[in-house]
Amino acid sequence: MRQATTGVGGRPRGNSRSSSTLSQREALAHRSEHADEVAPEVQEIVERVRNAISGCDGLLVSTPATLEGVLAAVGVGYLAHVPHERMRLCVTSSAQPMLGEAFETIPEVLPEGLAALARRVYAGLQTRLAATCPRAQEGRCPARCSGECAFKLAWACASDSKGMPESVHRYVVRCFAEGAGAAQDATDPVTAEVDALARQVMGECEHARQFVRFSHMADDTLGASFSPNADVLPFVSRHFARRMREERFYVVDPVHATAIFHDRGWKACEVARLDARTVTGLAGRGDLAPDERYVRALWKRFYDGLELKGRNASQRGYDLRKGWMPVRFWRGLFELDPRSDDPGPHVPERYRGGHRNRPA
Repeated sequence: MRQATTGVGGRPRGNSRSSSTLSQREALAHRSEHADEVAPEVQEIVERVRNAISGCDGLLVSTPATLEGVLAAVGVGYLAHVPHERMRLCVTSSAQPMLGEAFETIPEVLPEGLAALARRVYAGLQTRLAATCPRAQEGRCPARCSGECAFKLAWACASDSKGMPESVHRYVVRCFAEGAGAAQDATDPVTAEVDALARQVMGECEHARQFVRFSHMADDTLGASFSPNADVLPFVSRHFARRMREERFYVVDPVHATAIFHDRGWKACEVARLDARTVTGLAGRGDLAPDERYVRALWKRFYDGLELKGRNASQRGYDLRKGWMPVRFWRGLFELDPRSDDPGPHVPERYRGGHRNRPA
């Protein structure tokens, strides 16, 4: 996932030089704040924001639900000198300005100028956190602190929560104003919101590592479709690349229109955003290899043999199964699909002979 940089979303009105504004400026000083070094597309949106906010009570900015999109919006607010308390962010799909509120949009596909602004914001935040981290100052930071704790934003921004952009916006502003103390203050509601988003995404990453099921396709590719409640494929791609380095595979997420691709011998996966037609085609592939039905039947028979009894809906163990294997994933688990009981007419060559040719 592309990391972003930061410059901050709230500057007080008039000539007041608050500690928040000063800390933001110090963190970004080495990255230049001169208008002539801002990309034309950024200057254009900054001017629109300045004109809009001058005659309104506040500003609503809709942004893509991505790290880059949110931080680009924060950076635009800072460059336009919009006080952070007068600006709020939302995901594009739920934009609804209030009375007296101006409206601006960050495009779904960021032009390079806005992407560079987002990277600048993120780098500025890293600098600010590293400079104020007490553990780093005492030599106790396990990461030899260069602001790695800012990466928590990447987890949070992958959440499907409608309130994610505004939660991250307020968190970034507070971290610039107060430094690492804000990032480590779990009792603060702003920090707690971002921590909760990050934990939820990390949980979905674990679900992806556990519940992705690959099918052997006719072209000798291993393919899988997985629908998590967060945009987690970029985070788990390294896990699959390490475990399946000698395989050619893909995993597609139809909900977030994301996929990871890997070819034999690659050390890492390629991460791609897909159009609707490609997502539908990959997720709906039915051209299975001849041995796929047989292998699914073998796997289900193995799973049934190890299964503890009492896990059906009418039995006491059902709630335990739902707790460890959320029901929303069951549709993609071959071991729970009754259709996997039928191995089909084809017996793969490597399974022929011996005492049994077919799963019972």
